[in-house]
Parts: sequence; C-alpha cells; structure tokens
Amino acid sequence: MSANFAIRLADLRKEKNLSQKEAASCLGVSQALLSHYEKGIRECGLSFIKKACDYYDVTSDYLLGLTGNRHGFNDIYTKNELPSDSELRIKTLFRALVSLCEKLSASGDTSENKLIEEVLLTVYRFALLSAKYGISDLSWFEIDISDGDVLSSQILDRMFDGKRKKDNAEGDIFESEPEYLKTVIKSAEKLIKEKYMNMINPDK
Repeated sequence: MSANFAIRLADLRKEKNLSQKEAASCLGVSQALLSHYEKGIRECGLSFIKKACDYYDVTSDYLLGLTGNRHGFNDIYTKNELPSDSELRIKTLFRALVSLCEKLSASGDTSENKLIEEVLLTVYRFALLSAKYGISDLSWFEIDISDGDVLSSQILDRMFDGKRKKDNAEGDIFESEPEYLKTVIKSAEKLIKEKYMNMINPDK
C-alpha cells in the first residue's frame, strides 16, 4: 500500500473532525488497527478500502493516491438507482442536476441551447455569490455583482415563465421520481427549515 493511502486515510478522518476511535467504530475496525493503517505500518484488505471509500465518499483511486479527483462520475448518467442516492453527496447533486436538465429538455419547451443558457445563468449566480464573499476574484466580472445578481435572477424568471407540466397519457410522471432528486429536495428543505427559516422570516 502506498504512503499516499495512509496520508489520505488520516486526512479524510481529520476533515470530518473525527477521532481515531470514532472513525474506527464506523469502519468496523479497532482503533489500534486504524492507527496502523494511517501510519502505513500495516496494509489493509479490499473490504476495508471499500468501507472507507463509502464512508468518506471518495473513489478507491483517490484513496490509493492514484488521482487527485475525489469523486468518480462514471455512473452519474445511469438510470439505475445507486446505493448513495439516498445520501446527500456531491454525486447526488450532480445526478439531480442532470435529471432536471433532462426533464426540461424533454418538456418540449426548452431547446439544448436554451437549456445551456438556463444552467449557465444558474452557475453564474453561484459564482456571483462566491465573489460577494471574497471566494472568487472580482476582476473576473465586468458587470457589477449586485447588478449581475438582479439581472440573472430576472432573466431566469422570464425563461421559466410559462413552463408548465404537460399532460402525461401514462399517468402521473412524478410517481417514479428518482431517489437522488428526492434526496436533494428533502435535504434542501430541511436545511431551510432548520437553519435559515428564522433568518428569512424572523416572526415564524
């Protein structure tokens, strides 16, 4: 096992602010054994690698030090349900985004170019937010970030205005919503209700 594996195993645990005892319990090994893995004293088996990848939400290639990309997206477009779909992960968000884009495209109201514009403006608004809080470089933006926020919001509202669910001869199209989309919606609403509702509506 490479030294990168030991370093990344320890770093992933620290990122989650977990003690070795806590992480070992979740990974089904003793604290002493996990300590040996993290120090590179002992090599682990494939079953532990799989558990660690699932627990830390990274690919085995990342954990083994073969790539700097934490998240594998090879199965992002699969129609099959994935075990991770019921958990809020980066992959879950990407799968939800792809699914919503496909729904908009299949609605008949949105051409591919129009869809690209809608997603582009949504990502642009996220970039504006990051610039507002000093995460992105303001010099990247030619439009004032406050104006850009208002304009992109208004444009998106107009783009979506008039979009309606079309009749479906086969019945309610929402009965078979994918699990990852439900996970994203439920997680977002839980976050809003538990953390931000009072900030927006202090009287509620």
